[in-house]
Amino acid sequence: MSVGVDCSAVKSEFPTLEDRDIVFLDNAASTLKPRQVIDAMANFTRNKYSNVHRGIYRLSMEASKAYEDSHEIVAGFIGASWSELAFTKNTTDAIQLAALTLLWNKIIDSGAEIVVTEAEHHSNLLPWVRVAKLAGASLRFIPVDREGIPRWDMLESIISDKTRVVAVGHVSNVTGYVSPVRDIARIAHEHEAIVVVDSAQGVPHIPVNVKELDVDMLAFSGHKMLGPSGIGGLYIRQDLAESLEPPLGAGGTVSRVRMYDGAISIEWLSPPWKFESGTPPIIEAVGLSEAVKLLNRIGMDNVMFHEIELTRYMLKRLSEVSNTTVLGPTMSPPRQGIVAFTVDGTDPDWIGLILDKHKIAVRTGLHCAHILHDKLNASKGSVRASVYLYNCKEDIDKMINALNNVILKLKNN
Repeated sequence: MSVGVDCSAVKSEFPTLEDRDIVFLDNAASTLKPRQVIDAMANFTRNKYSNVHRGIYRLSMEASKAYEDSHEIVAGFIGASWSELAFTKNTTDAIQLAALTLLWNKIIDSGAEIVVTEAEHHSNLLPWVRVAKLAGASLRFIPVDREGIPRWDMLESIISDKTRVVAVGHVSNVTGYVSPVRDIARIAHEHEAIVVVDSAQGVPHIPVNVKELDVDMLAFSGHKMLGPSGIGGLYIRQDLAESLEPPLGAGGTVSRVRMYDGAISIEWLSPPWKFESGTPPIIEAVGLSEAVKLLNRIGMDNVMFHEIELTRYMLKRLSEVSNTTVLGPTMSPPRQGIVAFTVDGTDPDWIGLILDKHKIAVRTGLHCAHILHDKLNASKGSVRASVYLYNCKEDIDKMINALNNVILKLKNN
């Protein structure tokens, strides 16, 4: 397949784009769903649904196989084995599971240090803040430069032998900056620290192989990669997963529970099942595996290069719009698929509402990255346009034309 994506052809696979006639540029928040995913979930719900790992009757066995196949398909997408992938609700839930697991197993304990950056999404910040407080550990912050890029050159001076975790945002949901994860992991591992990656904006948009990145844990969401909401994943390196005790014990996580002299003895299932408590997201897993099949068919290299081309084009077009300031680097790469900007003296929400009248959907606000916005002198938030495989240059042109009309009206008032 040639490099790039035939965005015009891809559009036809997404009913929302045809039925609502909109320009959808809010893909960093959540992506639209293709017919392939919608139909697979509906068919499974209608004809094959049962709870999994519970019954020996045919319907349950079929559902269990579909669920297990989903693990293998989705895990393979990130270069992992099926036993290294625990399904969660989303990236936030996955990172919380990672943090609680490391706390429960006393990897994060009193006096330990956790390294994060000032650029993190709250999902990769607040869980570490809370477990640090519970454990008596401390957070050490890597500052950002004037473009909002973490000063990774300072990592070696910030990390220490007390560091237990280095939490990395793979791709910034504000600036689109792509972190050098493999280099970060090498330095972290020299200090025997565990590397946890928030790849909510990575896995859907660029080729990701957890073995090549050499990370220990990695989190992502299904709804940001053409799949349904209510499902995400936490990759845990095999030997680490086997050695850790899950923090949440419930149905589906144990092989046997016994009582001896009033004490409870628990035998845990092997990973990933010991990390998946209760009835899992069965229908959602089927949908996510179909989304992965579609992304594999298109090719993640093609998705990545398509987004780079669109990002460059958007940056060029925005440079032609007066009174706008782009947050983050003005080159692509090093940014991927996301462009946040401000309009001088104008509330971002107002810009978003006006664009909506032109049938253009963008995100406005602080994007769960309040500290980063403060560092970038955008404390009132920004307008964020984010692209995906079904976006074309004409979508960006429509946004720019509408934005120019808005700014012209502001000047005339």
